[in-house]
Amino acid sequence: MVVEEAIDIIKTLDGAIDVQELSEEDRKALMKIESSPNNDIIPVVNKGLNECLSREFCLVLLKTEDFRIPSKPTVLLITNSGRILGQELISPEDNRKYAHNDNVIFLSNNFIIFKPDKLTRSVGEKELFILPAIPFPELNDVLTIKDVVSCSPSTLGDKYLKDKYNYPDDPHLATIIVAFSKKEE
Repeated sequence: MVVEEAIDIIKTLDGAIDVQELSEEDRKALMKIESSPNNDIIPVVNKGLNECLSREFCLVLLKTEDFRIPSKPTVLLITNSGRILGQELISPEDNRKYAHNDNVIFLSNNFIIFKPDKLTRSVGEKELFILPAIPFPELNDVLTIKDVVSCSPSTLGDKYLKDKYNYPDDPHLATIIVAFSKKEE
């Protein structure tokens, strides 16, 4: 019942195309995909997926560009010591905010790197792309749900989900994982 209620709420959101409950098989497949090294120059760590998979229920949401923007960046470039080197820009306001800022470099229209004061790194410092957990406030007021969180799968995770649920391979469509647990009565 709690899953159906969450699905019904999410389906009413602008830009939401479809919502399905993830099977245990899908959870394991996503964990394997996200934890396998891809020989990336800068490794990608999906902390948000780990947090989502720790919840009792996980849903996959297929969305269009009409879906609301996230409340915070879904991609960060950080060092293993926690220093933020860059971030995704999630709104037109973000783009305007940084457009004439001499302390950033645009890698793309929606990703910036902060210029370092010095071009040196600490010994042993490594760079990582982090996909963090993101709030999903639309389910926060549901009385039977707690610990709501969402995340973006990596490119490979997104492809897996689109293939699994027969979603088209369209760059204007994306998947999001929405997870929560049931409140004890």
